[in-house]
Amino acid sequence: MPLNQKLTDQTPGTVMQSDLQETNPTHAVMPDVAQVRLAPNEVDVYRRVRSSLDSGELEPGDRLPAERELAEFYGASRHLIRKAIQRLEKEGRIERAVGKGTFVAQPQSDEIEPSALPDDTGTVSPIDVLEARLVIEPGFSDLLAARATQNDLLRLEGLIASLEAATDQQAFREAGYAFHLGLAQTTRNPLLTQIFELIIQARAKAGWGRLQHLNDTTEARAAQARANRLIFEAVRDRDADVIRKLLRAHLHSMLSTVVYHKDA
Repeated sequence: MPLNQKLTDQTPGTVMQSDLQETNPTHAVMPDVAQVRLAPNEVDVYRRVRSSLDSGELEPGDRLPAERELAEFYGASRHLIRKAIQRLEKEGRIERAVGKGTFVAQPQSDEIEPSALPDDTGTVSPIDVLEARLVIEPGFSDLLAARATQNDLLRLEGLIASLEAATDQQAFREAGYAFHLGLAQTTRNPLLTQIFELIIQARAKAGWGRLQHLNDTTEARAAQARANRLIFEAVRDRDADVIRKLLRAHLHSMLSTVVYHKDA
């Protein structure tokens, strides 16, 4: 459910300090670090609210939910929400209207968008694109396991369904990139999302359309769809190690296919 509707699902439960108190005063039980969700700080809350703006969950003109609802959704105190809102207002990302509420501002004309960044991608090859993805995407794993909300999982599952339902190569490719962009957005890190968007832009100049062999059969597309569904299921299970291994295996497989046909 998007943020501009009433928020009923929340991010996975936050482990507060009181939950970590030792049960035996003579023997402190240390929690599994991989499973502990630290209470969010001011920077974390700011980044997550800003990510909601960057991802399109909240669009220009949308009214932000009440401070109390935001605090419940992000698992943060109202004080931290207020700090994040104040910072976003200073940046021109949101606007306050007395007696009406807080709204997402229209984009500033001087705001840097990915398409406006210096473009040196004219000589990028499909191998370059896949190598960049292989370096970057497995690094999403810990953030995906820690930050994916129920809304994210529903959105990702819908993207996987679109990938599985694609009936031609072009639709399949676009659905695949939409799913992996969805993974980047689920990290709640706007910089990672922008980096992946730049990779998508570079792909258009990399001669990707010549790689008909990459998914030119129903069987090849089905195999790639299965690989991506396994990635989704690992995100749903919050298993960072499995997410990492599956992303690497999937991208290695694609890269090997491209290299093989390039050298053939």
